[in-house]
Amino acid sequence: MADTSVQRHVEQWLRANFLPAKFGVSFQEKSVKLRPGGTFKFDAVSDDNKITVCISTSGAKTSTGKFATGKFLKLRSDMLHLILCVEAERRIILLTERDMLSACEKQRQLGRIPEEIEFLYADIPDDLHANLIEARMKASLEVTREIIERMPDEVLLSEASETEFK
Repeated sequence: MADTSVQRHVEQWLRANFLPAKFGVSFQEKSVKLRPGGTFKFDAVSDDNKITVCISTSGAKTSTGKFATGKFLKLRSDMLHLILCVEAERRIILLTERDMLSACEKQRQLGRIPEEIEFLYADIPDDLHANLIEARMKASLEVTREIIERMPDEVLLSEASETEFK
């Protein structure tokens, strides 16, 4: 299972530094009441409960260069929870990757993003960003290794022999 401690550290930095500097209030990770009656734990909620934030440290591309559909679906889920917030006056998706911000803005232009949702980009310190990239690479290698380990030996051997004789 992937180690998410780097992402959690970035979230903490954003709550303690970026968000208070941007909005002039403190933020905490917090469970908030939703309209249907349940609750959801958001990455950052202002002390006055007026600003609710979901944080994404994901890029818009996978390690193989394809669009990160799963990551974007997670953002859509976050958007639903933001819309269901009872007290929030502002509902924000905070992104640390410019390519994901661009992908989100493109979806907005296509009319696929609720107008209540705001996108905000946070330029995180270089050392945090470097740690994020390294963590992503490790997670990608872990997933690749798991897939290979689950493949039948016949598939691996037949692919190896095909490349050997070309």
